[in-house]
Amino acid sequence: MSRLLKITFLIAIILSFQPQTLGLKPDNHAHREEVLKSITSEELMSYVYELTEPKYKGRLAGSPEYMNVAAWVASQLESWGIEPLGDNGSYFQYFDWPYTEVLSKGEVNLFRNGETISLSAPDDYYPGSNSANGSITAEVVFAGYGISAPHLGYDDFAGIDVDGKIVMIAGGTPYTGINVDTLNLWGPYSSGTHKMETAYRQGARGVLYLDKLANPGTPWYPDFYQAHLDNRITEKILGEPLSELLSLIREGFAPASFQTDFTAQITSETVRHEKGITANVVGYIPGHDPELRDEAIIFGAHLDGQGYLGFHFPGALDNASGVADVMAAARALAAFNGQMKRSVVFIFFGAEEVGLVGSTIYCQNPAFPPEKTLLFMNLDMVGNGEGIALWHGESYPEILEHFERNNQKYIGRSLRANEGRMPVGRPRTDGLVFMQYGFRTFHVSTTDRVNPLYYHDPRDVPENLTPDIMRDVSALLFLGVLDLANEESLVPEELFLIQ
Repeated sequence: MSRLLKITFLIAIILSFQPQTLGLKPDNHAHREEVLKSITSEELMSYVYELTEPKYKGRLAGSPEYMNVAAWVASQLESWGIEPLGDNGSYFQYFDWPYTEVLSKGEVNLFRNGETISLSAPDDYYPGSNSANGSITAEVVFAGYGISAPHLGYDDFAGIDVDGKIVMIAGGTPYTGINVDTLNLWGPYSSGTHKMETAYRQGARGVLYLDKLANPGTPWYPDFYQAHLDNRITEKILGEPLSELLSLIREGFAPASFQTDFTAQITSETVRHEKGITANVVGYIPGHDPELRDEAIIFGAHLDGQGYLGFHFPGALDNASGVADVMAAARALAAFNGQMKRSVVFIFFGAEEVGLVGSTIYCQNPAFPPEKTLLFMNLDMVGNGEGIALWHGESYPEILEHFERNNQKYIGRSLRANEGRMPVGRPRTDGLVFMQYGFRTFHVSTTDRVNPLYYHDPRDVPENLTPDIMRDVSALLFLGVLDLANEESLVPEELFLIQ
């Protein structure tokens, strides 16, 4: 065999192992459009309906039901040929997380001057996600924002006796300024977790939280009871709208705590599980370029929800919508497995609702470190609207242009972006955790809301989503990431990073 024939033969053998001979079409216009058309509203909603099934009991972090839904998501990734990137060759990045199983709605009753007012869930109250099992009957004390911060010149508990009593506390803080350093000082005091911890340390036996929403992130104590009140009930107890009372506190930057003339009874039926296990679900499509495969583009969406409080919390918008969008984009990008130079990672976070735990654990143990991550995109509540937003996109114009170009050519939605900045105060989403750990981050959102917003509410059902915007979000992410994965001119270490 001549030298030329030998070279020709070797080239033919090498080419025979290239991706196009593995049943994959080359990344051309026709194939891109074919895969793009496969992303449908019906596909997106099929994921949402599965994720919101009552059998998963609201996807509470730590519960067996959460691990069941995590296993279902992992099975979809596996069926699409997306490789595992979790512990020991699995799709799961495990961590311990205790949880409280709520068995019923419980009871909340109010007493005054011989009168009994029996409240009804979910209209008048939600039971606490982390109440002790049993009952407490005690006097009710209004304790403003539930903050004890003498070093900041403010203490709602100064001069009042809450020992053994039930305290009413509101969300937020009394600080109304805009100084960033001061806002950061006040940030920790704004969380319900901190407020309930403070009430317990002050000797209270229960809390009536003045914001009717499910909150699985509150602390659990063996002799401490919680419920979340509707504003109508709050006004009945206080004798005036809560908003007016809080306005006076803010204006004078002075507590207005007082003993009400009500006694309350909180009864809970719960089981505490200290040995709960949860996990992030992590999969990826490895890049094929010998050098660029060590760089990644990451999608993230939190998989956990608010759990079960004697009634079902579907968590459709928050955050089955974000999970479904990532899944559809993942399935589409899997059609280009072997044809993307960079790796693409998909993370479904556990324990976001209890304090951004899953995203923190990933950032502390990343498969791709910040300096090798071109972009992290967080999707949270992206299923209700007519427009698309890539918040912080203007800080990264070299990246944003890939999404703008594809939106103009294929999607045609209003596309908004802004310049980013580091979070002030208490982080509230997984994307802000990634920013704090030095990752370049887009916060993917929808704009121009169409349907009512039900936040941590049992009315957050699939029927309140707008499937067409979910389809277009997934399509835009698929197109933009496909381009970015093959864009050789972008060097992560050389791109701007918000500090």
